[in-house]
Amino acid sequence: MKLYEIPFSTNVERVTLTLAFKGLGAEHVLCDPADRSPIVALSGQELVPVLELDDGTVIADSMAIMRRLDDDHLAPPLWPDDASRAAEIDVFADWFNRVWKVAPNRMAPGDAEELRGSLDRFEALLDGRDFLLGDGFGIADVVAFPFLKYAILWEDGDEERFHEVLRETQRFDARYPRLEAWIHRVDALPRA
Repeated sequence: MKLYEIPFSTNVERVTLTLAFKGLGAEHVLCDPADRSPIVALSGQELVPVLELDDGTVIADSMAIMRRLDDDHLAPPLWPDDASRAAEIDVFADWFNRVWKVAPNRMAPGDAEELRGSLDRFEALLDGRDFLLGDGFGIADVVAFPFLKYAILWEDGDEERFHEVLRETQRFDARYPRLEAWIHRVDALPRA
């Protein structure tokens, strides 16, 4: 497999967490953010990640890639087998992507209330458990972590405005000890 990526991509991190969780590796093809022609040539669009499977199948979009990896490599599962639990997680992922993935890219000053208000929800989701929507690490953690981590983590060289918006809107304080511990717990997991 080949994973086409750009530096500091939250969506690429979702896939590298998934690959490592599944015990899979991939050849990383680092592309210049200013020249996405290799990505366009392969997938017909310019967004990352793009995964090229060994059989030549090309998959774009982190959610589609993670779903395919989970379908093709059943153990350990990211989505639960139970249809109702899987649907709940899909609702969570849809909400998360709308609020945390799309909105910050279009955010104007003062538009951060839904993001900030969500921190209380995440803190509550972690009451009595180590991971967001279940007893163990799963797709909800993979979906959310690369975005929520910016509240307390920052990589040298990361100058993405999107990440700055995430950091500015997630003002952590003593009210979020479970969320902060979860960020450190997930950050300690391997990436492929």
